[in-house]
Order: sequence, then structure tokens, then C-alpha cells
Amino acid sequence: MAEQKLGKILVIDDDAIVTETIGILFDQELTVLSAASGKEGIEAAQSELPDLILLDVKMPDMDGYETCRQLQGDTETAAIPIIFLTAKNESTDEAMGLELGAIDYITKPIVPQIIKARVKNHLTQKRQRDELENLSAIDALTGIANRRRLDEYLENEWRRAARNKYSVSLMMIDIDHFKNFNDTYGHQAGDDCLRDVAKTIANCPQRPSDLVARYGGEEFCVVLPDTPEDSARDLAERVRANVENLAIKHSGSPDFSVVTVSVGVATAAPSDKETNFDGLIKIADEQLYHAKESGRNQVSVS
Repeated sequence: MAEQKLGKILVIDDDAIVTETIGILFDQELTVLSAASGKEGIEAAQSELPDLILLDVKMPDMDGYETCRQLQGDTETAAIPIIFLTAKNESTDEAMGLELGAIDYITKPIVPQIIKARVKNHLTQKRQRDELENLSAIDALTGIANRRRLDEYLENEWRRAARNKYSVSLMMIDIDHFKNFNDTYGHQAGDDCLRDVAKTIANCPQRPSDLVARYGGEEFCVVLPDTPEDSARDLAERVRANVENLAIKHSGSPDFSVVTVSVGVATAAPSDKETNFDGLIKIADEQLYHAKESGRNQVSVS
């Protein structure tokens, strides 16, 4: 069995010898991607989202400084650490690179021990920052993503969908008669119910790109990138059935004897002129309202 790599770096450099050397240097520890131009590098960064970028300054068509500006200006790639790797060794060049947002500046010819140590140090720091960021993006009660993480993720996925020309599906999920549940069994039981339902919803999507989040109160949201309407409908029905099958007693419900959910589903593409990602939430919310008005414990699709 191949060892799991500890991270992924992207080398943007038109010098094949440099990219090959770095690839060999980190072969056993990291996945090393390469691009020979700024344009290729930006595309690779957007699609692969590496943990760190090593960026040459002097390249044809688009130099490293402009490449850095564009990477820093894109919400998807802005947080990726950039190390300039260049033969330009004037202090003004280094200052310019750092002012653009790079975290380090290494001059060529490269010294393997130095570049290896610096890359490892920056990857360790990034992992620590990511861990803190992940903690701030988690809902404390349910352990799934919180509203802040949802908003950021949906905006980024909408941009990605626009670039790659695919649709995004969204599920809005609400626990039926949850206030009655709290009134009947108490808030501790209500918290347990929220945790159980959240876990059940989170276990339904199968892809790493799908995000399950707590929208607020007893409402949840699932983001499904590159997912057609019929697939989103099938998943929503699975969520609905799996929650009902938990068989959590709900004597306070006027409709059902166990806890159930209603689900609204919306699908749209960034090319749809009348819809943006806020509009997608609105449509899914309207479908959720329709599911509740139609009797609850059901799925409604736009």
C-alpha cells in the first residue's frame, strides 16, 4: 500500500529542471504538481487547491508578481501560502513579493536542505491555521458546519460552477414541529434530537465536495455541487426517510408519532440570469415552505 502524502504543493516555474528537482526532493512526503506559466498555475491552483505554492517571478506572458496578484484576488485561492522562488535577489524584489502577500522569498540556485526545511515549516504553520479555522467553522452543538462556513462555501462553489459550467443543487431541511418537541420533552432532549438528525443528514451525502451545515435553529442545509435535480431529489428523499427511520418518539406532533423532516430542493447554474447563490437559497426555502404546507415529512423540488 502506498504511503499517504502529507500535503500537496504546486510549483509554478517555466524551468523544467527546477520543477523536476523539487518533485524528486518531496517525492516521498508530498504530492507535487507543476505548471509552466502563470496562467496554467492559476488554473491548477483553482482546480487542485494546493496547500502551498512555489512561484517563480520571471516567466513568459505573465510574471510571478501578476500571478500572485490574481491568486490573492480570488477568494478560492487567496488563503494558499505563496513562496517566491527566483533568481532575482535584489532587496527591492523581495520586498515587492512580500508586499503582494507572499510568505517567503527563496533565491535560486535552490539549496535542497533549505527549501525542504522552509516548505515543511510553512506547511506545519498552515495546518495549524487550518485546524483553528476548522474549529471556528463548526457548529458547537451538532458538530457539522455552521452558518458562516456555509455562506463561504456556497459562494466559492458558485464561482467554481460558473467557471466550470455546471449546476449546483441545494437542500433546505427543517425538523417538523420542533418547538412542540422541545415543549414536550425539554431542551436537553431537543439538543439530543438535533445532534441525531444532523448526524443522519451528514451520513447521506457521499462526496467530499458535498457540505452539510446547520442553517439555524432546527434548520439544516446541504450544498451539492455539480449535481442534477433528479440526483438531488433522490438524496433528499433518502434524508427524509433516514430521519423518519430513527424513530425518535414525538408525541407532541399533530401529524406523526416520530420526528420527521420536510425538505426543499433547488437546482440552478450560474448561467441562469435570474439566479445567484442567494437566489438558490430563496428557491430552496420556498420549496421547503411548500413541503410543509403540503403536509410535512416530504420533499418538494423546484
